[in-house]
Amino acid sequence: MSRQKGTGPGAFSPEGDPVELYAILRAGRTPQVVDAALPRKADVLELGAGTGRLTHPLVALGHQVVAVDHSADMLAKIEGAETVLAEIPDLHLGRTFDAVVLGSCLVNLPDAEVRYEMMAAARRHVRPGGRVLIERALPEWFTGVGEPRVWDDITATLLKVEQLTPDLVRALMEYCWQGRRWTHLQIVHFLGEATLDDYLEAVGLRRDEWITEDASWLAASPVN
Repeated sequence: MSRQKGTGPGAFSPEGDPVELYAILRAGRTPQVVDAALPRKADVLELGAGTGRLTHPLVALGHQVVAVDHSADMLAKIEGAETVLAEIPDLHLGRTFDAVVLGSCLVNLPDAEVRYEMMAAARRHVRPGGRVLIERALPEWFTGVGEPRVWDDITATLLKVEQLTPDLVRALMEYCWQGRRWTHLQIVHFLGEATLDDYLEAVGLRRDEWITEDASWLAASPVN
């Protein structure tokens, strides 16, 4: 998904994401999806960890997590995990992990070269026999313009969607929480199965399975 622009009080990430909003967003089903695809007490590298929305539940489930993000303000919200301040494409930790998680639909960024570099970063940090877990955005997520969606005390409303190309959309989302309001502009490039498989093959991975029924999360393994 695109790097998102927002308005609201407090600190912001380098590209304009409001740290306060990320800190209160819910993880939903994601921790259970990821945990079910991991061995017990796995060493996990989480790419694009943000404020720890997924990090904290994984730590609570017994996993050892290294959380990577390029926002120091985001990483400052994370507790119980090792944090690394870095750009994902440039990441070279010199170590490998049982699993690498590339969530937050980062594979849907509009820049094809960045998508490749992110997957390549995941590949070089997964151990032989390990897994890379990747989340992609789906077109059906960008329907229902004007219909509020409520998660606990957070309300999200898709305000506008523009179809730029058959595979590229620009969407404006509004979030409301405790009287505060943010708008986020997202640019999302959808990736079909064949395209995803091409990327995986290019970086030395192969898709093993979809780990969610809606095919938004996949598990891949390194090719020797």
